[in-house]
Amino acid sequence: MRLLVARHGATQHNLDGRFTGQFDAPLSALGKRQAEALAARLAGQRFDAIVSSDLLRARQTAGCIAARCGQEVTLDPDLREVSMGAWEGRSVAEIRREEGALLAEIETDTTGEISYPQGESAAQLRARVLGALSRCQARHPQGYVLWVTHGGVISALLLHALGLSNERRWQFARGNTSLFEFEYLPAMVKILRANDTSHLELLSAAEDGERSQVI
Repeated sequence: MRLLVARHGATQHNLDGRFTGQFDAPLSALGKRQAEALAARLAGQRFDAIVSSDLLRARQTAGCIAARCGQEVTLDPDLREVSMGAWEGRSVAEIRREEGALLAEIETDTTGEISYPQGESAAQLRARVLGALSRCQARHPQGYVLWVTHGGVISALLLHALGLSNERRWQFARGNTSLFEFEYLPAMVKILRANDTSHLELLSAAEDGERSQVI
């Protein structure tokens, strides 16, 4: 199976440096332009399935793509971002100032077992993403599938493909509407592309400067 994975377009939370997690934030005006640019790039591509996280920012991005490809979108809650619980909607700066010790523990956790307050851990996220991947492979063993999802989900796929442990999850750039592509073979996973945002080159320099890696 070949799996093309797209991160959603930017939200205001991304632009403001806030933790989003599973808070159901919509695309910002910039995010909508990014999603349309991605959709234009994929226009006419035929997928065996287009599967999206059920969170609004991913659904909006997937909807733009599906309209240009003439296909339907299937929603899968297991493609949601990691739950950040009580930190959702709060700024990274605020959390670092008020709960910096816990944030540092999460950022340096070598097991992936430390959860966000009232939320999930990296290990829990990885387990549900790999469950979704297994189901997808069973349904489309020779297919070409598009996932529209979130930065944390993309990191989990990369960790799995590279055989890395959970503390390495911070090493990957995952720009808004970036594309990643994987080929799942019997004995290995090939990474065919990563953090491909070339479709955003037509956006203005001002918009380019607004992009964020914050999830």
